[in-house]
Amino acid sequence: MISKVVTPLLKPAGRNYSRVVSINGKDYKVPIDFQEPEYDMDHLQNSSKVILLRHANTVFNLEHDLFLASNGYVRDVLDIQYEEKHRDTPLSEFGVEQAKYASRFARGLDIDLVLISPLRRTLQTAYYLLRTHPNKENMNYVVHPDIREHLVGVSEMTENWENKFIDEYQYYFPNLDSSLMRDEYGQCNELFYCKDMQPELRVKFRGKTRDEIEQLIRESAEQRFPRTSELLECTYDRVKRVKKYIKKHIRNRDERDQHKKVLVITHSLLLKVWTGSWAGMTRPYKGLPNDSLLFSNCEFHPDTKSKYE
Repeated sequence: MISKVVTPLLKPAGRNYSRVVSINGKDYKVPIDFQEPEYDMDHLQNSSKVILLRHANTVFNLEHDLFLASNGYVRDVLDIQYEEKHRDTPLSEFGVEQAKYASRFARGLDIDLVLISPLRRTLQTAYYLLRTHPNKENMNYVVHPDIREHLVGVSEMTENWENKFIDEYQYYFPNLDSSLMRDEYGQCNELFYCKDMQPELRVKFRGKTRDEIEQLIRESAEQRFPRTSELLECTYDRVKRVKKYIKKHIRNRDERDQHKKVLVITHSLLLKVWTGSWAGMTRPYKGLPNDSLLFSNCEFHPDTKSKYE
């Protein structure tokens, strides 16, 4: 059980404190407003065939949230978002323990398909979450580029994705499918994360190197802050495609497997897009629906809003 120990560790110039959270017998410093996930197994098992999960806590999450808690200078977050050390950010030590803790609840879910964002933090979460699952060998694991995070900073940018994927993950999962990461010629799309930028920015990408493209994204982020360089409607369209993919999978299941779950391991902003009610909103979207769900790190929710049958 995750236990709360509310202990102020520092008193910065800002208005908030940090505190200590104990998980799996280890203590970690987190922001005072850190929300610990709750796990309602009855709700997860009986509410929907699709379970949504945000990845566990990352190195970037921890630094970003502690910075805001201690300073409150939102604009300066841009500096953190584009620090090279946060490229494709991995799980923090705390995040690894979160995923291990959540694994005891994942073991109670009868899963046949796991969709995983291609970013390191979601792949790591999948590994620590499911490595002890009793049905691990029979699940299908699909790396799906359409559930990557809405691009906000370098933590959404990868480097040498295919090589790192082969080196770090292909042996972790028995049935890991990365075919959706390839184009019609079988080549891995290493710049998958900048596909859905603002149209005027995409025009500037033509003929540019990877470094030049990423510099253009950084400059756009600075100019547009707090708006992002990726279109909300593009993220919404990605979510629609994934829901169709899941619907097809459920429709094609054997009758005896209709009770099984699809687990989607993805990201905070994408999940806000996924869970919001967009009916009546017109493009270009200026913001998220008011009923979008905010997921804590490593928090499960059944997708009760979407129709898959």
